[in-house]
Amino acid sequence: MSSPTFKPVSVRAGVNIALIKYWGKAKDQENLPAVGSISMTLRDLFTQTRISVSPDDSDHFELNGIPTRDPRVFKLLDQVRTRAGIDQPMQVVSQNFVPTASGLASSASGSAALVTAAWKFLTDRDEWTEVIDIVRKGSGSAPRSLLGGLVELDKARGEIRQLSPPEAWPLSMVVAQLSEGAKATSSRHGMAHTRATSIYYDAWVQAHPYDLARAREAIERQDLEQLGTVMESSTMRMHACMLGARPPLIYWNARTLQVIELVHTLRKSGVGAWYTMDAGPHVKILCLPDDAHDIRHAIDASGVSLKTTIDSMGDGVCVQ
Repeated sequence: MSSPTFKPVSVRAGVNIALIKYWGKAKDQENLPAVGSISMTLRDLFTQTRISVSPDDSDHFELNGIPTRDPRVFKLLDQVRTRAGIDQPMQVVSQNFVPTASGLASSASGSAALVTAAWKFLTDRDEWTEVIDIVRKGSGSAPRSLLGGLVELDKARGEIRQLSPPEAWPLSMVVAQLSEGAKATSSRHGMAHTRATSIYYDAWVQAHPYDLARAREAIERQDLEQLGTVMESSTMRMHACMLGARPPLIYWNARTLQVIELVHTLRKSGVGAWYTMDAGPHVKILCLPDDAHDIRHAIDASGVSLKTTIDSMGDGVCVQ
């Protein structure tokens, strides 16, 4: 019997930015979230991963041109091999078109691209539904990158559904990069620390369904003001939960607060702009496409941003 022929596979997965936040684990082993979340998949911030046959009997991984022995990557490859029932070493070459581990969700797009590429490489099947639980183990928010547009992640089962495709309600996001390099505390460690020590953690979990319901309603009505308002509320509740930890967990910096104040000023002048931040200092601003250039110009004129980009809604994970 001849050996199977494995063809190289390249997969692109967009970064997803949570509008209604996820912070904290319900079940660490399965990496299930403690709360649901709603996100926007972006088009121009993404991870590209190519998988081919390994040159020897072991896995190899290269990120942004640098070979690295990342145990998380090799563990995910092992899980895909187990699910596929095929023991084949792989050569993985991945490129992040977004700063890595800085609070711009590169782990989510990276996990989605890696697992999807490995599955397609081994099985030649495109169905991401067969590996969603493996994608989630790479990053709790990674399943959202499998779908495009506005996506909801269910807290109980880890399932995802698309609330609005990119073409139904085109929105833009202005991304202000406010630092360089990786953050000091990873999201996974930060979540565990917050759950274990924050006096506000239980309140965060209990109040969260209200934000989800308001966001779903806003998306159904295409009400940007309501969506932006609840997004800002969810953002600040999440960071308040972190600040209540012992010791406090602070991901933002002085530039973050400057951009938030700038967004408030823009909104008072009639520009539709609403902010969000994740586990990092960078600020993402939700808006209509017609307002995006004015928002970017105002941020650049302030001199606080290292790099300011405009992005739009992207499609889900794409096998190329």
